[in-house]
Amino acid sequence: MEFLRKNALKFLKKAEESLEEGDYNFTMFFVEQFFQLALKYYLYNKYGDFPKTHSLKVLFELTKDGRLLKYYKENLDLLREVELSYVASRYFDVDYSENVAKKSLELAKRFVEVLAL
Repeated sequence: MEFLRKNALKFLKKAEESLEEGDYNFTMFFVEQFFQLALKYYLYNKYGDFPKTHSLKVLFELTKDGRLLKYYKENLDLLREVELSYVASRYFDVDYSENVAKKSLELAKRFVEVLAL
């Protein structure tokens, strides 16, 4: 399942590119995809499988990893915004601010370090 890790990092790169281009909706979408795949990669390595869910909350909880759960709780508000962007950036007329997009991308970059991706 190495492709999950590789794709997660590709989404992170696309998020960076989108931020540089001023496309904050895509920044948020790509950040959300990064978190989904990174967590599924972690779960696969730990349990040999991962759930077919898009919920970051559920994915974090399923890790049962104290440091990841702490990371989730400490960043709950922003992670909820990231999770909502999965649907909102594609199906609703929303505009994410540069500030939210930057913070979300920074959060994702810190997660790379937490997971040692």
